[in-house]
Amino acid sequence: MKKFFFIFHFVISSSSFANCGGPQDLLVIGDSQTGATWSRSYFGNFLQQCLNGKFVIFGKGGSNPRTWYTGGLENVEIVKRDPVNPHINLGPGPTLPLCQKRLSEMIEGYNPKKILFFFGDNMIASSDEEIKKEMLSLLEIISKKNIYRENCFFLTPSFEMEVKTKRNVTRKNLPNTERIRNIISNTILNKCQHIDGLEVMKNSPYFDGKELLRRVLIQGKAGCGGAAENDNIHLCGESAKDLAEKVCTILNESMEEN
Repeated sequence: MKKFFFIFHFVISSSSFANCGGPQDLLVIGDSQTGATWSRSYFGNFLQQCLNGKFVIFGKGGSNPRTWYTGGLENVEIVKRDPVNPHINLGPGPTLPLCQKRLSEMIEGYNPKKILFFFGDNMIASSDEEIKKEMLSLLEIISKKNIYRENCFFLTPSFEMEVKTKRNVTRKNLPNTERIRNIISNTILNKCQHIDGLEVMKNSPYFDGKELLRRVLIQGKAGCGGAAENDNIHLCGESAKDLAEKVCTILNESMEEN
């Protein structure tokens, strides 16, 4: 009976990690800024191009950290990126193994040396206490998986994008972005390094010096013009590329140190 249980447990565990790529230098998890199915001009698209080493990136539209440790938005497709594949649409949650959709199993399956989270814009309607509670749960998970501060990074949102006629998401504004930034920064203080998306873009050539990032399209990269011209929440085009390259510099230097 014990032998049967062991075999059964081994088969189930093996199937959970069957589609994982093994140990990685870096695991990245985020929302649509990191992995939107409809765009080729967002942060995640450019992050894939400038990271060094072995990495795997996962993004899911509308998600918060909670989505990746308790579930939710199961019908929303997850996008994966790695050094060879710039954009793989994995499909909705129910079709995927746990190592591609749940934080604990992702850490176990990929055994990353470092991890980057990029969340915050989907918290604009959340209370301060809700955000703090969600972050504490995230920190508890990574602590149990022995991910310590020197190997953990959390990128918080940057300025909103300029629009053509009207802002699609009125709650996406500088005061709200600063509120979310401050709560996350204060909560992760001793557990994860904070990359401040506002601070790193203050010296960007695409920052207007006040509270907007300029919409400068990149030829052949969809998701920044046309129907997206009033999208003030998703960084795109040259602004998204600039943020990605600044974050890559931080991560690549960190990985070189190890």
